[in-house]
Amino acid sequence: MAQTNISILHGYFDEVINQKHIERLPMYFSERFTGHGSAYVGLGMMIDDTSGDRIIVKEILPGSPAHANLRVGDEILLAYDGDHSWKTYDELRQGGLWGQGELGTCITVRVRREGAEHEVDVIRGLVQGFDYHYDMVEMGTREFYKEYPDVKVSLVNVIEAGDLVAYQAGIQGYNARYGRSAVWDEFGFVRIQDGKITDRWTSEDPISMYKQLGYTLITPVMVKA
Repeated sequence: MAQTNISILHGYFDEVINQKHIERLPMYFSERFTGHGSAYVGLGMMIDDTSGDRIIVKEILPGSPAHANLRVGDEILLAYDGDHSWKTYDELRQGGLWGQGELGTCITVRVRREGAEHEVDVIRGLVQGFDYHYDMVEMGTREFYKEYPDVKVSLVNVIEAGDLVAYQAGIQGYNARYGRSAVWDEFGFVRIQDGKITDRWTSEDPISMYKQLGYTLITPVMVKA
């Protein structure tokens, strides 16, 4: 019996995520896959924190607030605005929290670039969101395994219309970095063509997840308890 798009999505979550058969990713994702990031107010950059002690700018969205001020390869040493400062590795690795804020507000970022330190002012602006492609899926999945080694995902609601599948997924797992468990929801759409996922749009509930990991919400930042 031919697979439906819903059964393909079920297979991806069950085999690749729950059973951790990452070698089966090519069965579910097309090589022409594109993931579509959500729009947000912020800086428009992605960081690399995989060293465990350094925060490096790894990608900057063209035309974003960071584009004219920061460079790929900059090491971020600290960041501060009129109300808060972020100095430690753990604070800075949550770049989405300190980078985001009120539209038009200024955040100062101290970076190490070519052996010298610089302070750069960046005005938070509207960022359309990053698109990412097939080669990022495996890397992101492996990092997710490290963060949540026992992660389990269950599809709660699924609706199929043509080549699109809308879904609500429940995610739960023990976070190895923080030593706590968390449960949160993900909502998304995937486009499936010729039996493989070609596009994905997702939105999660990170505030709920961070609170369960031990953070306290103090507007507009999250502080680790």
